[in-house]
Amino acid sequence: ICCAFSDKKCLEGYESKKEWLKKEFANGYVFRRLDARAKVFIEYVPAEYAWLPVTALNYLMLIVLVSGQYKGQGHGYNLLQFVIEDAKKQQKNGLVTVVGTKKNHFMSDNEMVAAT
Repeated sequence: ICCAFSDKKCLEGYESKKEWLKKEFANGYVFRRLDARAKVFIEYVPAEYAWLPVTALNYLMLIVLVSGQYKGQGHGYNLLQFVIEDAKKQQKNGLVTVVGTKKNHFMSDNEMVAAT
């Protein structure tokens, strides 16, 4: 969502996502952003509430991990560690994400698998 803040072309989509987020927070959805003016954030939700095609009861579903210009500086790793700790606190079995060899709006690239 922070990617569209300054882009007027995305205003309608931005407003729709804000409304959608209000509902998803009640399902345990988390949007965590690095305290920097950059695209460094992670999104996750309990997998049973994910809108992706998975069955992973008692897991957290990683939706997005973006590091933008800060890529390669450990921020993605730190955000991932935050999610791992949150999963432990919630007594989840682990994390799950959908990966692929092509970049799609609903998939992580396969580098995520190597990182975990």
